[in-house]
Amino acid sequence: MYRIINKNVYVNRGDALTLHLVNRTGDFKAGDWLTLSICAENNLENTLLTKRIDISEASDVADINITSAETKSLCEAFKTGYKIFWYEIELNNNTTLIGYDLDGPKLFVLYPEASKISEGSI
Repeated sequence: MYRIINKNVYVNRGDALTLHLVNRTGDFKAGDWLTLSICAENNLENTLLTKRIDISEASDVADINITSAETKSLCEAFKTGYKIFWYEIELNNNTTLIGYDLDGPKLFVLYPEASKISEGSI
């Protein structure tokens, strides 16, 4: 289970998810690529996961699939609390579509594998 609130991602460790990205400035073109980077909190130089998504046909939307194994790879298993990471999505390695901006970093928050995300916890 996962949620996206104000571009922050909340997910249980070990769950798969799909980020559905809409390009509000035009279409993604064939040959474009997106790069998802998930980094340690407060350390953009410590990239824990990098994923490249190639665009094969023009569209105003693109999906970034993150596997169960990839959410598990971000940190060791834990039983309580949550772990915070930062993430960004770039287009063609030269335009940041989602990332650190005037509102601060975009969070990728992991909960323990057996936890449930409730309305009141976010």
